[in-house]
Amino acid sequence: MTGKTLPLLALLLVLISLGAGCAAPPGGGGTPTPTTLQPTATTQTPVPGVTVPPGPVVTTPPGFEVAIQVTRNPNTAFPYITVAFRGGSGQIILQTITVTVVRSDGQVIQEVIPKTGGYQYAIGDSVNIVGTTGTDEVVVVVNLNGVDYKIYDEYLPFYTVQPPP
Repeated sequence: MTGKTLPLLALLLVLISLGAGCAAPPGGGGTPTPTTLQPTATTQTPVPGVTVPPGPVVTTPPGFEVAIQVTRNPNTAFPYITVAFRGGSGQIILQTITVTVVRSDGQVIQEVIPKTGGYQYAIGDSVNIVGTTGTDEVVVVVNLNGVDYKIYDEYLPFYTVQPPP
């Protein structure tokens, strides 16, 4: 019995592998037409009376560290600044993460990173703020049990990715 089923099984596998991917979609397939995706941008209006929080950058108390990541999109059409929560031992008492961006054109935009983990922040919670193609200042203030700590204050120059030579 094994002598007859083994060749039939091998033949069946060959036929399946030859037929895989050969079916064209309805309409003949044709050549795909490229489409450009337009990201949905939320309109961010400058908040009147918002200024950069005063004071130097400070560290959170030992055992209550909070990690964030700040990145810029190098695309000149969409110069987003992304600030993301990356965890830390202070996550359990973290109440808010406030991001303030002072754009090079003078606009000040302030946003609070929304919590997606229910009552506390989850790693990866983030906010996108539209920057400029100039140098923008980004300030991040975290609130741990009612006390504000300015943990990040940097000037981020815009950069473009150079194509390889």
